[in-house]
Order: sequence, then C-alpha cells, then structure tokens
Amino acid sequence: WAGAVVYQIMLDRFNNGDLSNDDSNVQPEQKDAQAAGNYSEMPDWRHGGDLAGVRQRLGYLADLGVQVLWISPVFMHDGQYHGYCTTDPTTTDPGFGTPEELRGLVADAHRHGIAVVLDVVVNHLCDADTSYASPPGHAQCTAAKGLEYYDGSDESATLASSAAELNFSSSFFPPFRSQVFFNRCGKNSIADVSGEGPAAVFGDFHEGMFDYNTLNGDFQEILLNLHKYWLAYADVDGFRLDAAKHVTNDFLAYYSTEVRSYAESIGKANFFVIGEEASQGERMKAKALGRMFSDPADPQSHAKDVPEVVTTALERLKDAYMADKTFPAPGLTAVYNFNQSGSATHALRCEAPSTDIPKYFNGTARKTLLQQAVAQPLAEPDAHLWTVLELHDWPRFLGMMPQNATLLEAALGWLLTAPGAPMLYYGVEQGYNGQCPEAIEFTHKATRRSIRAMCDLSDKEDYGQHPDPLKRQDMFLSGPWRLGSAVSSVNDLARVGPPSNTDSVTWQEDLMLQTDQPMYQHAKRLIALRKSCPALARGSIAWHQAAHGACGLLAFSRFLPPADAAPLSGEAVASELVVIINPGGAGTVALEPMALHGDIKWTDDKWYVNVLNTTQRAQVRVTPDEGPFLVQYVELEPGQVMIFAEEGKVAPFDAALGVSLCRGGADGGADGGTDGGTGDPEAVW
Repeated sequence: WAGAVVYQIMLDRFNNGDLSNDDSNVQPEQKDAQAAGNYSEMPDWRHGGDLAGVRQRLGYLADLGVQVLWISPVFMHDGQYHGYCTTDPTTTDPGFGTPEELRGLVADAHRHGIAVVLDVVVNHLCDADTSYASPPGHAQCTAAKGLEYYDGSDESATLASSAAELNFSSSFFPPFRSQVFFNRCGKNSIADVSGEGPAAVFGDFHEGMFDYNTLNGDFQEILLNLHKYWLAYADVDGFRLDAAKHVTNDFLAYYSTEVRSYAESIGKANFFVIGEEASQGERMKAKALGRMFSDPADPQSHAKDVPEVVTTALERLKDAYMADKTFPAPGLTAVYNFNQSGSATHALRCEAPSTDIPKYFNGTARKTLLQQAVAQPLAEPDAHLWTVLELHDWPRFLGMMPQNATLLEAALGWLLTAPGAPMLYYGVEQGYNGQCPEAIEFTHKATRRSIRAMCDLSDKEDYGQHPDPLKRQDMFLSGPWRLGSAVSSVNDLARVGPPSNTDSVTWQEDLMLQTDQPMYQHAKRLIALRKSCPALARGSIAWHQAAHGACGLLAFSRFLPPADAAPLSGEAVASELVVIINPGGAGTVALEPMALHGDIKWTDDKWYVNVLNTTQRAQVRVTPDEGPFLVQYVELEPGQVMIFAEEGKVAPFDAALGVSLCRGGADGGADGGTDGGTGDPEAVW
C-alpha cells in the first residue's frame, strides 16, 4: 500500500451504467417533487450513479494509472444519495446495484490491477421511523459515557437518568434492535461533531442517525462478522471506516486486528484498514493508528492518556496481532494525513506561505503520527497514509479560483511526488471546480431561484457553509448536476437542468472522459512516473527550498536510503530525484544554482535530466568550501513541474506519455507486488 495511487468515487455521481435501477430506494420527497416538476432540491437528490457505471469505466481508471479504488458506501441506506446513512448492512442498495454486481466489479478491477477499498459506516445506523421515547440529557449522557470510557468510573446512575430509551420501528435492522447497542445520548451540535470531547464519540450526528455503543462486546462481534462476510463474498482488499474519529479505540483495535487476521486466514495478507480520523489534533489520530501509544508486545506499557479499556482490549488481542508479520500492531493500518494535506492545499491555493509545507514536515505533529505508524515493507512510515487535495467533504481545490488550471497542475505535481499515498478525488484529472454554469436550465422558477442560491455559496469554505453538492458534481452526461471545469473543453459540457435518459457508452467514446486534454495527460504521466520510481512511492523527503510568499517555489528531493535502493530488475535505479514546482505566485521563475540539503550523498559533477523534458539538464557541484549545489539555468512557467533524475537511470523519453520513467524500479500493485514491467495484472493480483 506504500505510495499507491488512490481514486475516490462518490458512487451516485460517477456514472449511471444501469438506467433500470434509477427509481430504486428513492426518498418519497424526491419522487413527489419530481412528479410536480419542482427540482429545487435536486442537488441533494439521487442522480443514478451505480456499480454498473463504475464497472464500465475501469478501463479509464487503468489508463490513468489508478492502483486503488475507494468506493463510497454501497449497503442499503435511507435513500440519500451519498449512502452514509446505512439501514441494513447485509445487502446492497438496489439503486446502486446487486451484491453480484459488487462482486463482479471487484473481480474486474483486479483484472485491471486495481485494488478495491470499500467504505463502511461504523459509527451509526439510520432509521427514519425510530425515535427517542423522551428527550435525552445530551450533556450529562455524553459526559458520563466519557468518564466511563476515559477514566473507567461507574456512571450507571447518571446514564440511567440521561440516556433515553429508543422506540424501535418494525423496520429497524433486527440484529441491532437492542438498547445496549446504542449510546442514546441524542443529537450533537456542529461544534460537538467537529470537536474532540466526549460528545464527538458518544452523541448522534443527526436526528435519525443513532450512535453505536462501540464499547459493547456483543455489538463489536456482530458488526465485525457482517463486514467479514462482505470481505469474503466480494473479495475486497480493504475497508475505509467512515467517522472513525467518533468511535472508541478499543473497538478500532478489535475490528482492525480481527479483520486483518480473518483476511489472512482466507488468503488476503496485508488487508488494508484506513480510518477517517478527522480530528484537529494529531494525537487523537495517532491514538487510533498502528501502535496506539502502546507497546504492542506489552500493552501495559503505554502513554498516560490511553484508556484502561483499550489496554484490556490489546491484552486480549495481542496474540492475534503479534502473529501478523506484515502488521504486528493493533490499530488502524492507516489514516488520512490531513495535516500534511491541509498545509499543502492552503499553500498551493495561495492562502498561506509555501514555507508552511516544509514546516509541517519538520514539526512535532508529523512526528507524533509517525511514531505510531507501522511502515509497509521497504517504505517510510508515512508512505501508506492517504494524502489529498480535495475529497467528498472538502470544497474542490479550484472552488475559489475556478479557472486557474496552472494552479491545479502545480498542486497535482505536489500530490503525486510527495510522501504518502496520493488520493485523487473523481474528476480532478478533468479539472473539476464545483462551479455552476451561468444558465440553470429548469423552467420552474422556484427551482431556478433555489439552485442559484446554492451556487452563490461557492465562495464559502468553512465547515457547514460550503454546500456538499458543490463538492459532488455529476460525471456522466445524463446527470442533472454537471458543474464546471478549469479545462475549457470539459467546461463546455457543464449543464444544470433536467436529467436525460442517455444510454451509457464505452469509456473510450464517453465525452465526459477526455483523455487527450492536458490536465488528464499531466496526471497520467506523473502517476506513471511515481509507479516507476520507488523513491517517489516509498522514499524519504529532503527540503531544499520553499518561498516565503504564497504560491511560491517549492524544491525538494525524494530519495531511498542506500539499503533500500536495490533495483528490482538488476538495472541502475534512480534512488533520488529533485522536484521543483512553481505554483505561480511570482510568475515565471528563473532558476539559479540551488543548495541541496538532506541525508543524501551527492557526487560532484554528476548530471541530472528533467524527466518531463529531457532537453533540460542540471549538474551537481560539490566544492571543499561549500555544500552541494544543483546548477541549472532554466525558467519555470506558472504551474510547471521539473523532476530531475540522474542520467543513465531513466528510460528513453516516451513521447506518447511525455516522460522518461525510472529504470528497473517499478513498484507495481498496492499489495507491494510488481508486474515486472509486463503490464500483466495477474502478476500483481
């Protein structure tokens, strides 16, 4: 999983491959409004994307170079398009497709050399017809649950008076129809959800989303077994645990350990478990990751703020996780590296100085996270932590500067050459910017007013202010919510209006998948380079330069320590690369001799070539009086990326791809395997 290129799909918005299931599990409010011709709430409706649509586009994803596919939840839900309100985890949502279609999609993805990570909801269960018998005492209830969890105190009397009984409906998922399986503390505020106090763990997200009591051992076992079924049935390669911040860490240890152990028992070693730990503080993320601030071999040796209930769970699980040769630790395999991602995104969008990026790498937050991470084989500890520019809960990277394509090119240059496992949110390779077109093509006046009002909120970026639909545009021609792009030919297809019944076509013929436009080609060549260069996929980073201004020049090396630089094929492999990125804040930049830093042994008079333009060369000079310098006299245009590799350690320039790949160092599939450069997916899977 180290350095693997991940692609996130919001299932309802990616592609409608089966028109026959479009009316399945649609909420009554949507059906009634559609019948009346009122599309005012259309951006929040189901639009028809499904598993069949993803399956039809696997060739497109393989052409881009994707190694891991993250699919939003597929289980039966309450009819909301996003699928994060699960009602029955034993079957798939009929609007998304059948269990057989899910299994077929995964099998086809494997034939393309793509691993599949399935999004599962572990924090709550939804049921619109279930309610509280009386209002819960939210503050008292969450505080008491927190004292039980963090301090081990007996708060049964307080909980008896503050936790409310649930009136379960007849449709409530039967295996979970038990009061003790839910915290029953009532609805959180936005501040509760985004905070790090007990309410974030023990309160309900929203009305109708009932928060699981993840401290309950019977509940833990039932939910785990349900997901083990899907692991075996669909042959998925990993789970993404939605809202992992909002569950207890004893549950995360139990779930992660047991699901990895089960996967290995059926022949799937190194099963991936990543959690959405969206906390502001790095310590809260690190408590759920890998070692969990405990000595895996001796859980009684732990940090002071590790709850006793977690230590007890680790003692019980120790034999199982210590037997795992790939991951001998109890916690999540990975988390999102949100601090690295956030620092880079703000700097690359000209909202903060470029120095903020290396500042993160040299700071205590990163050290806190990496101390708990368990590295993948032959990789740095952060090489498998997911990094992002945008995702389904963040505004599009170009949302505030919708036509600045050069800025996105620079940002992709960073994402695909930086440490971590880069995650591409669907459509970023097509330049998506989340902007509405000028015309709203509905005849219903209230519809036009409502949608325009939402579109006018595109400049709001704070949590809860930027509308989710602007982050989640349709990527198929029949969709009613086709928003804009910084790529002019893609932007020409933007349309907000009544849906059509356009039949799906092959991905090569699909107008929404423009593979000849420059943003796609830019992403494709950088992905290919990353896959061919172990230093980019799993190496360390050394910073050479970062401008103090916003959108300023960035220069760094990615390198492998000598012991890890052995080539796979016997050829000389590029064990270090120098990356220079110009986001464009200072316009065109004339490069001058640049001091080189880091734990790299530079050799005097060695020549390097820009793999993206091999006519550009640079020379390393080392003198007795001064440290190493990279000498080059070229200019960098806004958005331009240069990647210098040692001459003789890259393949001849591939004119069709637009890059010279590293020789003999292809890192292959997400499971750490390699196809040896043959392109045969069966050699990986």
